[in-house]
This record gives sequence, C-alpha cells and structure tokens, in this order.
Amino acid sequence: MAKYKVAVATNDGVNVNVHFGHAAAFDIYEVDDVSGKFEKIEVRVKPEHCDGSCGDGACGRQEVEHSSMFAAAKNLADLDYVLCQQLGPQAIQSLARFNVRAFDIALPIADAIAKINIYRKKIAERLSRIKGAQNSSV
Repeated sequence: MAKYKVAVATNDGVNVNVHFGHAAAFDIYEVDDVSGKFEKIEVRVKPEHCDGSCGDGACGRQEVEHSSMFAAAKNLADLDYVLCQQLGPQAIQSLARFNVRAFDIALPIADAIAKINIYRKKIAERLSRIKGAQNSSV
C-alpha cells in the first residue's frame, strides 16, 4: 500500500485557506495512494525568519540557502506536495529544489487531496503509456 504526504496551509483545519508565506504552521496528512483515504499525522511549525544573529550577512544578500523561503521549504523537504491558497514563484522554486510539488488551491482539504489523487493517477497513466510506447518500439 503506497502512501504519500501532503502539507496543507490552513487556519481552520477544514479548508486550504492560507498563503504559503503567511502560514505559521502546516497540517501534514498521510494519504493512501489507492483508496485516497487520508489522516492528519502532525502539525509542522514553520521555522522562524533569520534575525541576522548568524553574523555572516547572508540574510541581507538573500542567498538562497539562508532565505526564510528556503528554510520553510527545507522544513517540508520530506513531503510530496504542499497545498496553499496562494504561492509565489520563490516559494515554488524553493520547494522544487527539494522535489516537493506545490499547488495553489482554495478548496476544502478533502477536495484538494482528492484532486491530488486524481493528478497522481493521471501522471501514472501517462508514464505507463510512454513506457509502453518505448518498449513496443524497441
């Protein structure tokens, strides 16, 4: 039974309704790939923004590895998807560095996770067709 994990930016535990940059924490769900059933397994607090105490001046230069966006993405690096009401390009790029797919979607959490399940099945079907076409041409 394959499972995947999704982070959800929510302030009510029911809807995807918080911007990535404004989320103080993310509800983490584990989803069964076959049945689509899901359960909340943790709440993950977003790391604090750098206060400059490191003394190396990197925050002022906004080096990628020292940015608050990078820290937030790194905190979610073990997940497969992040769902937020809204995401900016820097958030999407930072998450992509960790192979985390990000979607901006404003729906009830159950509906949003159902859409991710549909997306995963469509991707799996397309990959299967491509693989089948490559094998038949050999």
